Amino acid sequence: MAGQKITDNGRLIALHRTFTASPTITAISQFRVGTGTTNPTSANTAMETAVNINGGQLKNFVTSYPVLDTTNFQSTVRAFLTSLEANSNTLTEMGTFNTDGTPLLFSRATFTGIVKTSSIEVTFIEKDKVTAN
Repeated sequence: MAGQKITDNGRLIALHRTFTASPTITAISQFRVGTGTTNPTSANTAMETAVNINGGQLKNFVTSYPVLDTTNFQSTVRAFLTSLEANSNTLTEMGTFNTDGTPLLFSRATFTGIVKTSSIEVTFIEKDKVTAN
């Protein structure tokens, strides 16, 4: 279990925001975490098993993210869980979302479990690169 995948909705977000003069689909700026273990696929539309982050499921990215590297055609997202958030869960998935009324899942990643307690803070760094192939 491990991997990261941009979803079909993620491709829709990128396409819409690139070619629509006044986009109606918002940019990604939030994340969710969960305990799902199924490998991500492009067909994913939600987290497998989302957990609450401090009373809600979505949290904004760290201030000043995403960062765009226009030389290498790469974006970097940073997401942070404090010692008070998502405790008593073994976290195994993270996803990025936009802020539409029904948020769209841009990407989903699975990873080896992190047992989240009040003595642990977690930083997630996701890099997405546009390639020629």
